[in-house]
Amino acid sequence: MPVHDPGHTPLSPDWGEVVRHFREVFGGWAALADALVRRGAGELPSDPSTVEKGLRRLARRGQRSGGQYGSWLLRHLGLPPSCARWARELGQYHSRFADLPTTARREQLLLWDRPPVAESRLSAWIDVGLASVHLRMREREDCVRRLEYALRRAPTTGPDAEAETALLAAYIDTDDGRRERANERFDQVEALLPSMSREERLCYRARLLGQRAYHLTKPAPGEREQPAAALELFEAIEAPPDLPFVCYRKAAGLAWCRWRLGETEAAITLARSAAEWAADGGLVRFRVMALIMLGRMTSGAQAVEAWERAQRLARLLEDEDLERRVRGARRHRERSKRG
Repeated sequence: MPVHDPGHTPLSPDWGEVVRHFREVFGGWAALADALVRRGAGELPSDPSTVEKGLRRLARRGQRSGGQYGSWLLRHLGLPPSCARWARELGQYHSRFADLPTTARREQLLLWDRPPVAESRLSAWIDVGLASVHLRMREREDCVRRLEYALRRAPTTGPDAEAETALLAAYIDTDDGRRERANERFDQVEALLPSMSREERLCYRARLLGQRAYHLTKPAPGEREQPAAALELFEAIEAPPDLPFVCYRKAAGLAWCRWRLGETEAAITLARSAAEWAADGGLVRFRVMALIMLGRMTSGAQAVEAWERAQRLARLLEDEDLERRVRGARRHRERSKRG
């Protein structure tokens, strides 16, 4: 039974909402207390009436720490399914929620960074989401701190949370020159894929192959760029049309590789396709990335239009990192033309 209207991103639940959910699921206070006593046999008081009183007190705690009864409830019953779904949406890189302006996304995540969610295994999603926000705002120390929290909690949350945290950690490892460590994290994600649902498996596989390909298109110092090998990775992405993010990831990756191989017209067509897939999924940030590519691949009025649209969208997202990418790519193109 959902705690919130599933059509709107909710404020974080309090203990009263969580207890009410399970009271309705089990059919009343006495039935809930009895179920909790049975599930926590040997740990909770054996008298259901004592447990019922504890649950009634817990329901009045709002978003303060749940104490012993909060811990028992989370351990033996967890949080309602709607909370798990929303927490995942809040933390995932490829969800539409990640396209909120950065300040709005941070504020929403901070609303969920409190009990009961903060005391549950779902806190891994909130921590990895906040780590991503700090990364976009170029707040490196806060990013690493939140990511460490997420990495510790993710194994108890689920394979998708483990994959999310591992891929963000691998991104940072790559950025810092620790490519061997990043490859170890890639292997970890690969092993998690079979245990995911179809949609999550295809999304995370697309992201995984994209990050593996990055090691080939942006090689470490002293290594050679390998666009043909990266192309094979992107071609291996299974991209059904009901998953716009996956279709975007494949088209964008193929576009970059074709461009680096000198196949400019094919690359432009693929970059435009990537922008369309991003639009189909309502994925503004990824549309900006596709427009950045188009600006680099085209010339004249087409390039100017792509740059300006990318800049406008990046500003709407309040994404400092993305705005920096747009400016950097445009300056690089202009220097290349002058040279």
